[in-house]
Amino acid sequence: MDAGVIVAVISGIVGLASAVYTARSASRTSAAKTEADERVALRQIEAGAFARAKEFYVDALTRMQGEIDRQAKRINILEGQVTRLSRQVRDVGLVPVTSNEDDT
Repeated sequence: MDAGVIVAVISGIVGLASAVYTARSASRTSAAKTEADERVALRQIEAGAFARAKEFYVDALTRMQGEIDRQAKRINILEGQVTRLSRQVRDVGLVPVTSNEDDT
């Protein structure tokens, strides 16, 4: 064999090895990019779910606060009525009977 053939065979082997390495590297890079894209998509889905949950939570808190305010007003009205009725009972000479909430 002459030196030119040996150099050509070695060059071919090196070229083939380089092509295989490049293909594997490109495949790994593509897989890593796909995985990174999937993670980004998952984060976007989670961010959307978090935003919807937060909106629901804030809405529920707002509704509950409204109900608490409504009940507080109703309690104040009822306390005023109890005071007026107790005064009327005393004005006619009766003694109003009161009980603690624990007694009922």
